[in-house]
Amino acid sequence: MTLRPWMQSREMLHWDFIMIKTLTFFSTVVITLLAGLHVTVGMAAPPKPMRVEVRQLPDAISAATKSLNAKFIVATPAESAGTAPLPLLIFLHGSGQRGSDIEMMRDAPPIQYFNSQTTQPFVIIVPQVRSPKDGVKHTWEADDLERLFSHLEKTVTFYKSRVYLTGYSMGGYGTWAWAAAHPERFAALSPHAGGLGHGGPKDVTPDLDAWAKRLAPLPVRIVHGAKDVVVPPELSERMAKALKSHSATEVELIILPDKAHNISDGFANAELYAWLLKHSRSAEKRSKP
Repeated sequence: MTLRPWMQSREMLHWDFIMIKTLTFFSTVVITLLAGLHVTVGMAAPPKPMRVEVRQLPDAISAATKSLNAKFIVATPAESAGTAPLPLLIFLHGSGQRGSDIEMMRDAPPIQYFNSQTTQPFVIIVPQVRSPKDGVKHTWEADDLERLFSHLEKTVTFYKSRVYLTGYSMGGYGTWAWAAAHPERFAALSPHAGGLGHGGPKDVTPDLDAWAKRLAPLPVRIVHGAKDVVVPPELSERMAKALKSHSATEVELIILPDKAHNISDGFANAELYAWLLKHSRSAEKRSKP
């Protein structure tokens, strides 16, 4: 059958319309695929949080401690196989985190920071001071922390020459006290808003000069808020001066001009961890369970 001219014209328009719709459909598909490819290539995978677990001291060790919760936090990098040694970062909390609920320490500031980072270079240890008992407010005790450390040497893989200690407020005091008792443990220290005495935030140990003498060989980065009325910044200034009087060669005192006591956001500072990682003790040893 021969189509009349007007019928041929209608048939051609019909096929033109189908072709346009087909091309439009495939163009949409291609554009969508390309956009998806661009997103996949252009966006890095979001960081995975650290693997956080609760561990517990053996009963015999726990019974010998004065102030420690038997449970403590071990955080390892999300992508770590768990066998290669890593630097060890120990964080000591402030007085507000005393307690018997170790779960509250899963979100300790260094862990919180590294949960959002693709690079997680540390094994992080977070112990906890027990709740006040019989009216006595516990604090960090160097002997307790030594018992914990001896246990870590047997159960956690880390470089013994790359052990870093940091803490906030009461944990800053604990950093000073433990490192002064056992400076051989650490490659570098960073107390934040730390006190200097066992008796409270404004107390100063009578052993301050002896502390400074033992701590002088260590790299120390001290951080304090200028407007701190809980733990006066003069305490950090006093310790920095004492360290320098004993010929300490690497003491950095950072006084934050607009900050008061709450400077826990300082643990979300990449520069802090880069500074710690610059340091190691001379003998590259590792602890391997």
